[in-house]
Amino acid sequence: MRVLIVNHRFYPVEGGTERWALGLARGLRRKGEEVTVLTQSEPGVPDEETVDGIAVRRIPMAHWGGVRFPRGYWRTLRALDYDLLNMSGNRIWCADFYFPVAEVFDGPQVITPHDFYQWVMHPTTLDRWYFTRYLPGRLKAYDAYLAHTPRERDRVVGWGYPLERTHVVGTAVELSEFARPRRSREEVRARWGIGKGLLAYYVGGLWENKRVDRLVRALAPVQGLCALAVAGRDVPGSPYGAENVRRLAKELGVEVHVLGEVPRDELISGYHAADVFLLGSAYEGFGLGPLEAMACGLPFVSYDVGGASLLAQGGGGKVATTDHEFASAVAEVLKDDGLRHRMAQAARTSAQNWDWSVVAERYRSVYRLALDRHASS
Repeated sequence: MRVLIVNHRFYPVEGGTERWALGLARGLRRKGEEVTVLTQSEPGVPDEETVDGIAVRRIPMAHWGGVRFPRGYWRTLRALDYDLLNMSGNRIWCADFYFPVAEVFDGPQVITPHDFYQWVMHPTTLDRWYFTRYLPGRLKAYDAYLAHTPRERDRVVGWGYPLERTHVVGTAVELSEFARPRRSREEVRARWGIGKGLLAYYVGGLWENKRVDRLVRALAPVQGLCALAVAGRDVPGSPYGAENVRRLAKELGVEVHVLGEVPRDELISGYHAADVFLLGSAYEGFGLGPLEAMACGLPFVSYDVGGASLLAQGGGGKVATTDHEFASAVAEVLKDDGLRHRMAQAARTSAQNWDWSVVAERYRSVYRLALDRHASS
């Protein structure tokens, strides 16, 4: 099967959907599929290259009024040979400049929108029109919808997409990447200025939806028992940025180390050096942090966002719906060494179900259904 994945950016760019596209493409290649990725051009990166057996085509962007306009997008799509197209995203150039012409491309196509950030975080009048009126009409062109979570599936079905063509497939990680830390527990803690106590860890940046302030508040009742390390990009001036996180931590007496962006090997070693992973997000499409933690045998406590409930089913995590539940779960995990050990074992075991070798097969199954449906329509 020749699969075309269209994603707004791709390796070597790092990010949630970028890692999804790379992981899926690699997983499909290992199963013998031919994969091409169409994406935007990047400075210093060839417009055509092969990455791990994946053919990558990059197209230039024009910028006007804060909007990216892909140059030669439709022409490039027509020139590529593929059996099935997997579109990625919504409210992003690759999807929005394709929606108006999706029905013109006569071939099997599926879509993986990665949930709906603007709908949840910024529901303006335009967003309400886009998601409840415009998007459902555009989705009719697709033979299947690949959702990350049951919540996403239920939302799109509520907007009118057929349930029988909607499949919850999730996302995944390369477990081999997390098998062993490149830096020892002692080295990581020393680099970050962490003492001998317990360590809570968060990865993901200080964006408005991430709510790192919730983590600080949850640790206040157990101050002195556990420090918090925060890895990821800062957003200066944001109410949830590093400056305000440090201020809140000082007020509540919580030891917090805001690390900023750290190298990938150090970031992964951090999972191995910590005692619990915390996620305070108000919104996640899926949320790779808890899954990456599980891959390292690290238990997690999260709000009920993204794929947290799915991941917690194996016993490697706890999910809360209120601030009180979250703080209580954090305290329980930190104070009970035996519980942490059992959760760590469960996390490592259940992570096996979320390796790209497993999840890519879920995508392939939906692809085959889409091919059959398109052939019979």
